[in-house]
Amino acid sequence: MNKKEIPDIVKDLIEINRRLSYDLWNVSCFNKKPSGLSPRLIFPVKRTNEEIRISEQEARILYCNILNNLNYFYSIETPTNETYQQTGNTPLSALSDLSIYTYINKDNKNNNKDNEENKKNFEKMANVELKAHNPATKDISKDIEKIIKEGLEGNWFHILKNIDKGTLPSVFDKFIFSLKEHSNKGSKISILFCVCILEKKFSIIKYFKWNKNDGNLIRYLDKFFVLSHVKNRNINEQKKLLRDNNWLMIES
Repeated sequence: MNKKEIPDIVKDLIEINRRLSYDLWNVSCFNKKPSGLSPRLIFPVKRTNEEIRISEQEARILYCNILNNLNYFYSIETPTNETYQQTGNTPLSALSDLSIYTYINKDNKNNNKDNEENKKNFEKMANVELKAHNPATKDISKDIEKIIKEGLEGNWFHILKNIDKGTLPSVFDKFIFSLKEHSNKGSKISILFCVCILEKKFSIIKYFKWNKNDGNLIRYLDKFFVLSHVKNRNINEQKKLLRDNNWLMIES
């Protein structure tokens, strides 16, 4: 995609995801000495086996820390505008992990403006979903549905502790299934995908943009998530294939 076609908010999300990747790679854990680049956050350890506990919560805190230094506002666990029937029999509001806003400075000379209009000073620009490990397809699908149905720019930030040659193809297969399943829930699909591998210290980033006038979704999905067809390539071969298919590679 031509860089000129990428919305400004997505360009900013790319930079946020790049910074977030570095912050996560520099997080210390309970039994290690922090470095000069380590944030104040640490990874805790589990009681039973002292294994490092990694979740999407660390990414959310560090994401918010980055936003605190930018010209954006944000909310967490944001109620959705649309309703969803992901469990039970009644459609209900869901929650976006994180939402990003800009502030529009309106002329408030008219003292009769009501509270509802004042609320619109904050314009929601993007919804962020954070995911850790290699969860079940249904857990990815329900969050992809929220991004599509809300109709805004989406940012999917996915943390993997480590990978073998089957991990990224597996995750990509789940993305493909979820996007196909919910493609009719909105007029467009616009999601910045970032997958961050902690122990190998690299991230892959690419902007997915498709609408119903763009033609065959299946073909676009297969081309975008190129590793879904790669089952026996080692990780270095997978990284080369991703680069060759315009995935941005961020490495420590």
